[in-house]
Amino acid sequence: MNYRHYILGLIICLSSFSCRKQQPVLFEMDMFFDINIPVGLNTIEDHFFIIEDVPTFFEQQLTANGFTIDEVDQILGATGEFTTRVTGLNLDVISDIGLHVLDKQDHSLRKEVLYVFNDQIPFGTKTEIPMIGSIVNVKDFFTDETVDLEFRINFRGFNTEQIDGTLRFKLIVNGFE
Repeated sequence: MNYRHYILGLIICLSSFSCRKQQPVLFEMDMFFDINIPVGLNTIEDHFFIIEDVPTFFEQQLTANGFTIDEVDQILGATGEFTTRVTGLNLDVISDIGLHVLDKQDHSLRKEVLYVFNDQIPFGTKTEIPMIGSIVNVKDFFTDETVDLEFRINFRGFNTEQIDGTLRFKLIVNGFE
Protein backbone atom coordinates (compact mmCIF):
# COMPACT_ATOMS: atom_id res chain seq x y z
CA MET A 1 0.00 0.00 0.00
CA ASN A 2 2.80 2.43 0.84
CA TYR A 3 4.44 1.79 -2.52
CA ARG A 4 1.25 2.84 -4.27
CA HIS A 5 1.31 6.17 -2.45
CA TYR A 6 4.96 6.72 -3.37
CA ILE A 7 4.33 5.86 -7.01
CA LEU A 8 1.25 8.08 -7.14
CA GLY A 9 3.19 10.93 -5.51
CA LEU A 10 6.03 10.48 -7.99
CA ILE A 11 3.64 10.53 -10.96
CA ILE A 12 1.95 13.71 -9.69
CA CYS A 13 5.31 15.36 -9.05
CA LEU A 14 6.70 14.50 -12.49
CA SER A 15 3.54 15.54 -14.30
CA SER A 16 3.49 18.93 -12.56
CA PHE A 17 7.00 19.69 -13.82
CA SER A 18 6.04 18.89 -17.40
CA CYS A 19 3.13 21.34 -17.41
CA ARG A 20 5.10 24.47 -18.15
CA LYS A 21 3.72 27.55 -19.82
CA GLN A 22 5.08 28.21 -23.27
CA GLN A 23 6.84 31.48 -23.83
CA PRO A 24 4.97 33.95 -26.01
CA VAL A 25 6.19 34.20 -29.60
CA LEU A 26 6.94 37.85 -30.38
CA PHE A 27 7.64 37.34 -34.09
CA GLU A 28 9.41 35.11 -36.62
CA MET A 29 12.56 36.01 -38.51
CA ASP A 30 12.84 34.77 -42.10
CA MET A 31 16.37 34.31 -43.39
CA PHE A 32 18.10 32.72 -46.36
CA PHE A 33 21.43 32.33 -48.08
CA ASP A 34 22.65 30.83 -51.34
CA ILE A 35 25.42 28.25 -51.46
CA ASN A 36 27.34 26.58 -54.29
CA ILE A 37 28.59 23.08 -53.49
CA PRO A 38 31.34 21.92 -55.87
CA VAL A 39 31.47 18.64 -57.77
CA GLY A 40 33.39 15.61 -56.51
CA LEU A 41 33.24 15.87 -52.72
CA ASN A 42 33.86 12.51 -51.04
CA THR A 43 31.41 10.41 -49.04
CA ILE A 44 33.72 9.70 -46.10
CA GLU A 45 33.69 13.00 -44.24
CA ASP A 46 31.46 15.97 -43.54
CA HIS A 47 32.11 19.06 -45.64
CA PHE A 48 31.81 22.51 -44.07
CA PHE A 49 31.06 25.80 -45.78
CA ILE A 50 31.38 29.09 -43.88
CA ILE A 51 28.98 31.83 -44.98
CA GLU A 52 30.10 35.11 -43.45
CA ASP A 53 28.17 38.30 -42.80
CA VAL A 54 24.63 37.05 -43.45
CA PRO A 55 22.33 39.99 -42.59
CA THR A 56 19.79 39.33 -39.82
CA PHE A 57 17.72 42.54 -40.04
CA PHE A 58 16.99 41.91 -36.35
CA GLU A 59 16.74 45.57 -35.30
CA GLN A 60 14.41 46.41 -38.19
CA GLN A 61 12.15 43.44 -37.45
CA LEU A 62 12.16 44.22 -33.74
CA THR A 63 11.12 47.82 -34.39
CA ALA A 64 8.56 46.88 -37.06
CA ASN A 65 6.88 44.49 -34.63
CA GLY A 66 6.85 47.07 -31.81
CA PHE A 67 9.23 45.36 -29.38
CA THR A 68 12.52 46.24 -27.67
CA ILE A 69 15.55 44.04 -27.06
CA ASP A 70 14.66 43.94 -23.35
CA GLU A 71 11.47 42.02 -24.19
CA VAL A 72 13.34 39.24 -26.03
CA ASP A 73 14.18 36.18 -23.95
CA GLN A 74 15.37 33.73 -26.60
CA ILE A 75 15.71 33.09 -30.30
CA LEU A 76 15.29 29.50 -31.51
CA GLY A 77 15.59 27.78 -34.87
CA ALA A 78 12.15 26.81 -36.17
CA THR A 79 12.15 25.27 -39.63
CA GLY A 80 14.28 25.29 -42.73
CA GLU A 81 14.40 23.97 -46.26
CA PHE A 82 17.37 23.38 -48.52
CA THR A 83 16.35 23.62 -52.18
CA THR A 84 18.14 23.64 -55.50
CA ARG A 85 18.13 26.67 -57.76
CA VAL A 86 18.48 24.41 -60.79
CA THR A 87 15.29 22.72 -61.96
CA GLY A 88 15.46 18.94 -61.99
CA LEU A 89 18.69 18.59 -59.96
CA ASN A 90 18.40 15.49 -57.78
CA LEU A 91 19.46 15.80 -54.11
CA ASP A 92 19.42 12.03 -53.57
CA VAL A 93 23.23 12.03 -53.18
CA ILE A 94 22.98 14.02 -49.92
CA SER A 95 22.93 12.00 -46.70
CA ASP A 96 22.85 14.71 -44.02
CA ILE A 97 22.96 18.50 -43.63
CA GLY A 98 23.07 20.89 -40.69
CA LEU A 99 23.38 24.58 -39.89
CA HIS A 100 25.35 26.19 -37.07
CA VAL A 101 25.84 29.83 -36.13
CA LEU A 102 29.44 30.82 -35.38
CA ASP A 103 31.00 33.34 -33.03
CA LYS A 104 32.42 36.19 -35.14
CA GLN A 105 35.69 36.32 -33.18
CA ASP A 106 36.24 32.59 -32.69
CA HIS A 107 34.66 30.23 -35.23
CA SER A 108 35.30 27.25 -32.95
CA LEU A 109 32.46 28.56 -30.75
CA ARG A 110 29.23 27.54 -32.43
CA LYS A 111 25.61 26.62 -31.75
CA GLU A 112 23.28 24.40 -33.74
CA VAL A 113 20.38 26.16 -35.46
CA LEU A 114 18.88 23.53 -37.81
CA TYR A 115 19.33 19.83 -38.45
CA VAL A 116 17.71 16.97 -40.33
CA PHE A 117 15.42 14.82 -38.19
CA ASN A 118 16.81 11.30 -37.59
CA ASP A 119 20.11 12.45 -39.14
CA GLN A 120 19.16 10.82 -42.42
CA ILE A 121 17.61 12.25 -45.53
CA PRO A 122 15.24 9.72 -47.08
CA PHE A 123 15.97 8.24 -50.49
CA GLY A 124 13.90 9.77 -53.26
CA THR A 125 14.53 13.34 -52.10
CA LYS A 126 14.54 15.24 -55.35
CA THR A 127 14.74 19.01 -55.02
CA GLU A 128 14.14 19.96 -51.38
CA ILE A 129 15.30 18.79 -47.96
CA PRO A 130 13.24 19.85 -44.92
CA MET A 131 15.04 20.73 -41.68
CA ILE A 132 13.89 21.36 -38.12
CA GLY A 133 15.14 23.76 -35.49
CA SER A 134 17.17 22.86 -32.46
CA ILE A 135 16.21 23.84 -28.91
CA VAL A 136 19.38 25.88 -28.43
CA ASN A 137 18.96 29.59 -27.65
CA VAL A 138 20.91 31.56 -30.30
CA LYS A 139 19.88 35.05 -29.12
CA ASP A 140 23.47 36.10 -28.43
CA PHE A 141 24.29 35.62 -32.14
CA PHE A 142 21.18 36.71 -34.05
CA THR A 143 20.74 40.08 -32.32
CA ASP A 144 23.78 41.34 -34.25
CA GLU A 145 23.45 42.98 -37.68
CA THR A 146 25.16 40.04 -39.37
CA VAL A 147 26.00 36.44 -38.46
CA ASP A 148 28.52 33.90 -39.65
CA LEU A 149 26.94 30.55 -40.49
CA GLU A 150 28.40 27.09 -41.04
CA PHE A 151 26.60 24.79 -43.46
CA ARG A 152 27.54 21.13 -43.02
CA ILE A 153 26.85 18.49 -45.66
CA ASN A 154 27.57 14.77 -45.99
CA PHE A 155 27.07 12.72 -49.14
CA ARG A 156 25.89 9.12 -49.58
CA GLY A 157 27.21 9.10 -53.14
CA PHE A 158 29.50 11.24 -55.26
CA ASN A 159 27.89 14.40 -56.53
CA THR A 160 28.38 14.57 -60.27
CA GLU A 161 26.99 18.09 -60.65
CA GLN A 162 27.58 21.34 -58.82
CA ILE A 163 24.73 21.95 -56.40
CA ASP A 164 23.51 25.54 -56.50
CA GLY A 165 21.25 25.67 -53.47
CA THR A 166 19.36 28.00 -51.20
CA LEU A 167 18.70 27.47 -47.53
CA ARG A 168 15.60 29.30 -46.30
CA PHE A 169 14.87 29.16 -42.59
CA LYS A 170 12.78 30.68 -39.83
CA LEU A 171 13.78 31.68 -36.33
CA ILE A 172 11.27 32.16 -33.53
CA VAL A 173 11.79 35.18 -31.26
CA ASN A 174 10.29 34.47 -27.82
CA GLY A 175 9.46 36.88 -25.05
CA PHE A 176 9.52 36.27 -21.32
CA GLU A 177 6.73 34.26 -19.66
